Amino acid sequence: MEKQKKVKKKISKKRKFFRIVFRFFIFFLFIFLLIFAIRNSRIFNIKSVNVEGTKNISYKDVIKVAELKKGSKYYSISKADRIKKIESIPYVKSAKINFRLGGTVNVSIKERTPYYQAYSSKYLLIDEDFRILEERDSKADNLLNLDGLNLENNKAGSFILSYKEDVDKKELLKSLKNPEYNLLGNIESIELLDSVATFMTIDGIKVEFGSYSNIDYKLRMLSLILDDIKKTNKKATVIQMEKGTNPILIVEDDNGKKDKDEKNSEKNEKSYIEEKANSNSN
Repeated sequence: MEKQKKVKKKISKKRKFFRIVFRFFIFFLFIFLLIFAIRNSRIFNIKSVNVEGTKNISYKDVIKVAELKKGSKYYSISKADRIKKIESIPYVKSAKINFRLGGTVNVSIKERTPYYQAYSSKYLLIDEDFRILEERDSKADNLLNLDGLNLENNKAGSFILSYKEDVDKKELLKSLKNPEYNLLGNIESIELLDSVATFMTIDGIKVEFGSYSNIDYKLRMLSLILDDIKKTNKKATVIQMEKGTNPILIVEDDNGKKDKDEKNSEKNEKSYIEEKANSNSN
């Protein structure tokens, strides 16, 4: 009798367990079918698409890449996948998508802006993140020219300076944008070789920057030297940053004779610090 009671008790527990599992199964199946039905109903059909924030990207390209065809089901592709597809467009920095009941899809795009250009069979427009945005037959104006780069992968959407040995070059380019040095707009082109860099200013002054060491210090000194050249109207031709203990400025007189002017680093550094302190106090 006791054995029969134990057996019945076990059977009863198993039945109770299976009833609970079955109820949960039915519940989740119902939820799944409900969501499936809603997602595949006409409520989520795409009726119109608005695209904002584009200047260099066509409306058609966004619609095509994101597969936002009118009449199609919005949830047939995940939101994350659509965003990923849109951000594969070279000029797209980031994208957001929202769907509104009624069938309207809003796409908000933040575009990349050309900052550099380099030549490799064609002119490549490159943004601040070193992504190639497009190819052009003609040279663009007001962009910083980059020379001496390895441009094997020069397709739009790919990145330059992506190798381990390019870290110092990227650091130099990023430091150049620091407003503290006031060099933006003064540099026309940069040649980035493996061990040394050379600048050309918009006034035609060649800057032999040298190695990629002490970048911040040398940019600070370069800023001071260029500022001094403007103030004194010197006919400078070359600035040598690593030819001696101090930077050397080569100037040309009215007769075309060249002369060297060695800049005192310690004196210029002190002047720079005092100038910054005065500007901050004002």
